[in-house]
Amino acid sequence: MLEQILQSLLIFAAIGLMLLVLYRIVKVSGALFLIGLISGLVFIEIYGIYLFFTERYLYTEDLATNGVWSFTAFYVCFNVLIIAGVVVKLVKSRVAQITNKYLFFEELN
Repeated sequence: MLEQILQSLLIFAAIGLMLLVLYRIVKVSGALFLIGLISGLVFIEIYGIYLFFTERYLYTEDLATNGVWSFTAFYVCFNVLIIAGVVVKLVKSRVAQITNKYLFFEELN
């Protein structure tokens, strides 16, 4: 009886340790995925700039061949989204600064 209880506890402990190791592996693989994704986006940006200055005709050929699903279309859309995100962030921070100044002057009066 005592032996069965100890075996059950040992099995639960082993399963718990396996789940802990699995959790750590998933956590590390998630971080590696994000590192790979960011590295890929940086590569696409650098490669797009390189192509723009060295072989401009490739942009038009790529658009003519692949249409919306081309590298050029992705590159342009991606850069527009980056610029839009930066503009939105700047506008929000500027509005927050103006609002804080206005609230500060209201408190003084």
